[in-house]
Formats: sequence, structure tokens, C-alpha cells
Amino acid sequence: MKSPWHHVPRVRLSDQQTVKLFLERGGCCRECGRKLGPKDDYIVEHIVALENGGSNGWDNLGITCEWCKPAKDAEDHAKAGHSRRMVTKHYLPKSMRKSKFKRPPGKYNWATGRYET
Repeated sequence: MKSPWHHVPRVRLSDQQTVKLFLERGGCCRECGRKLGPKDDYIVEHIVALENGGSNGWDNLGITCEWCKPAKDAEDHAKAGHSRRMVTKHYLPKSMRKSKFKRPPGKYNWATGRYET
């Protein structure tokens, strides 16, 4: 069984492998389809993130431009977090779960920085 907390170690590509991947993928960002030029920054990224069960295989690598990377990373991290929460929810009995934060009774006084009853 795959664990949402452990994944395959990341493998770094050589400069030649990076250029080969760039040329094979047509020099386009896989997220927005933008054609990347020689001065554009891009990153080689996993299509299915390692933390979401992806692999280091050549078919799972793609080119992502600097504008799309933050959104893709946020989406990947959100999926991984959701996966960890769902596994915890389904395997941890309710009796062992911590209760959510409960606010003290009364109103919060911003001047004193405390709750007052």
C-alpha cells in the first residue's frame, strides 16, 4: 500500500536530459501551452507530483513556465494534504481524534488581548 506520507525520492536530470525533454515537449508549457523562448525561465516538473503517487519516469516529466509553477505547486500540495486528511479520517477512530479548538465564552477585547465574560 502506498503511503501519503512517503514517496519516491526525487531524481535530478542532467543539463542534456533537460534540453532533450524541452525539445521533445515542443518547448511549450504543459499547463498554459505558452511557447517558451531561450530567455524564458521554466522548470522540469512531475506531471503527477511525487507526493501524489507520481514517478520519476520520463512520461511523468513535463515543462512548466515560471508563471504556471506556483499554481501547479499549490494544487499538488492541496491534493496531497487532502489525501493525508482523508487517510487519517478513515483509519483513526473518532475516540482518538483531537477535538477542534473551542473559543472561550465571552467577547474578545482587542485592547487587553483577552476574552472577557
